[in-house]
This record gives sequence, C-alpha cells and structure tokens, in this order.
Amino acid sequence: MSRENVEIVRQLYDAIDRGDTTAVLGLYDPEIEWHFARSPFRNLVRHDVYRGRDGLRDFIRERYEDAWESITDELVELIDAGEHVISIVNTQGRGRRSGAQAEKTHAGVWTIRDGKVVQVVWFPGREEALEAAGLSE
Repeated sequence: MSRENVEIVRQLYDAIDRGDTTAVLGLYDPEIEWHFARSPFRNLVRHDVYRGRDGLRDFIRERYEDAWESITDELVELIDAGEHVISIVNTQGRGRRSGAQAEKTHAGVWTIRDGKVVQVVWFPGREEALEAAGLSE
C-alpha cells in the first residue's frame, strides 16, 4: 500500500504543476487537515490548521492571490515512510507586498487512507519530517 501512497502524492504534485485544481481537490479526503504550525511559511498563512476542502480552497486562495505574486513548488523527493509519505519540496516565490524573493526547501508528512490524503503536516526540513514519521537518517 505504501508504494500506492507515494504514487498518490506524485499525482497530486503533477496536478498542481498542470494547474488542475479539480484533480488536486479530488485527491484529498473531504475532512483533510493541513497543518502549518511548524512550516517555514507559517507567517504567510492565516491559520495553523486548514480543515476540509473549503479550508484547502481558502489556503490556495491565500497562497496564490494574497501572499505571493508568483510561486512555484519543485518536488525534490518522495520518501516511502510506511503509512506516511514524506515530500521534500523546494519552494520559490516573490512576495506580493514586499516584492522580496524567497526560496526554501521544506518537507511535508502526508497521511493517506483509502486512496485519499487525510492529513499533511509541514516541517522546516527533511530531518524534522523523518522524525515525525518515525524514521531517522
């Protein structure tokens, strides 16, 4: 099952690259939770946790319409972590208000049940994500 979970996260990033919001939202459970309390981008979002697909839509709107003039995510690596998938992502963007360039590699721990993403917790880096998923380098 874990290889299938890795493929679900890969499909999600592919849909993001295509700008296919319908496909993106379809890969999430209706009760999805996105956690940003430990994210390096915490100061650019309004909530520590976004819940449900409506919450995810709010996050997407905040990210693309409020915080960033331009932003891209490059998927660097996906790690099979048993019941979790860890994504290592390099994000580059230009702040909407400040015009400042930002670049940061960060990590997400994805939990998938019944073929849908039920939770994503964002961390400042690979080591924190591996630890949260019960792995260590």
